Amino acid sequence: MKKGIKIFLIIFAIIVIIVLADTIQAKVFDNNPLIKIRYNRDGGNVDYVDKGIFVYTYVFTNGEKVTVYRWEKYAPPEELVDLETNKEQSFFGKVIESGTNYIIVEPNENEEIRKSSDKIDIGLGEYNDALYEVGTNVKITYEGPIMESYPAKVKATKIEIKSAEDFEILFKDRQPIDSYNKIYAILNKSETNKYNYTIYAYDGSVNIRIDGEEYSLKEALLEDKITMEEIIAKANKDFPDTISYDDGGSMEYHYDNYTIIKVHNLNGNRDVYIGTKDMTINDLENL
Repeated sequence: MKKGIKIFLIIFAIIVIIVLADTIQAKVFDNNPLIKIRYNRDGGNVDYVDKGIFVYTYVFTNGEKVTVYRWEKYAPPEELVDLETNKEQSFFGKVIESGTNYIIVEPNENEEIRKSSDKIDIGLGEYNDALYEVGTNVKITYEGPIMESYPAKVKATKIEIKSAEDFEILFKDRQPIDSYNKIYAILNKSETNKYNYTIYAYDGSVNIRIDGEEYSLKEALLEDKITMEEIIAKANKDFPDTISYDDGGSMEYHYDNYTIIKVHNLNGNRDVYIGTKDMTINDLENL
């Protein structure tokens, strides 16, 4: 009889302990209604749940150590909400190493991903037919987690040769008090190996605003904040029916307060001129 009572008390004590433990853990999670965790599902997601109890283990996937969370009470897997990190994200950077099947990109200083690593390994996959030379500015769009190797790795969904999301040419007409010449070289081809042509200003000065920051055009080009190819590409997009000449293919792009002329003649001249809104290629014939 005493033995039966003793067994009953032991079982009762165990039940009380389990109930109290569950109650305490439930209160902990109730007091933290948004718990952010990493849940390995199809490569890894981060999910938000209301409350839950979880344990974790480690597995290795393609040589990478991945944390796997196993959910128990209060938050069954079907209640998990797909997370924001599963959405596409992007960053700008420069190619510092280029291989047949990969590139390594150094994110720009102001990019959030740089807090994880100063080098990001990008598998080219379907993009391996493109040429990403060392020094090329790129925009990387990716999805999923950042793999914490070194260099870090992300799954790229899009690779673009692009230096900035937004830029604007700022042209200022030359004033009588200005001391510079009517035509001057913004960046002479002898000053850099980036371009085999010279970039000129015509009857004014040229700055550029990139993602809200203003620079002289020369500074922006030399520091790889933008490329002349991107500026011309934007002009082609802005003016799909722009004026072109039968001198070999020179192009004229007339904006509201300035003009860009990309010379492309049979003599091999490929120079670029940025000048007044009324500038035409006829103004350059005697230069």
